[in-house]
Amino acid sequence: MAGRPRIYNADQALDKAIEVFWQKGYENASSDDLLKAMGIGKGSFYLAYKGGKQELFQKSLDRVMDHHIKAFKDKIELSEHPLEEIRVFFYEMADPETNLGKYGCYFANALIQVSDKDLKCSAEKQLRTLKDIFVKALEKEKMQGNLKTAVTPDLLGLHLLNLWSGLNVTRNTVNDKSELKMLIEMNLRCIQ
Repeated sequence: MAGRPRIYNADQALDKAIEVFWQKGYENASSDDLLKAMGIGKGSFYLAYKGGKQELFQKSLDRVMDHHIKAFKDKIELSEHPLEEIRVFFYEMADPETNLGKYGCYFANALIQVSDKDLKCSAEKQLRTLKDIFVKALEKEKMQGNLKTAVTPDLLGLHLLNLWSGLNVTRNTVNDKSELKMLIEMNLRCIQ
């Protein structure tokens, strides 16, 4: 027997949970916040997420990776000039109209906010994937002769990951987003 049919869209509900986690953080997102945003009751929640909030957050990490980071990776792979895609990606952190500009990097936030070791490991894995995307873009540009620096793409990729994570914190202390954009420009000069 299959049981009662689901009367909500699981992807839409997960997207709503992501918004709550992104705005409030993992620890500060209450069950009531999540249930209200997702538009489901406790019974439906625990049927869908037997591991509770932890399982929901893990699925949210996976979904953000699948949708946001995969879209960035696809742009990098299809682009003739992936360095430009990297610049655009970083400038989102300085744009107050984007989730990155308002709330920061979902994965970097998780590393700071989450105490659960498994969730931290998952967020670390996602950030390493981001670094790998940077490295592939840099290797492509190096092979095309567009990257003039003697620094290896691997070290530059690590630098970009460090910049990305650092900007996640710095964006909270810089009120003037044009200053943040100038900081990004200064740091991205190493990939010219």
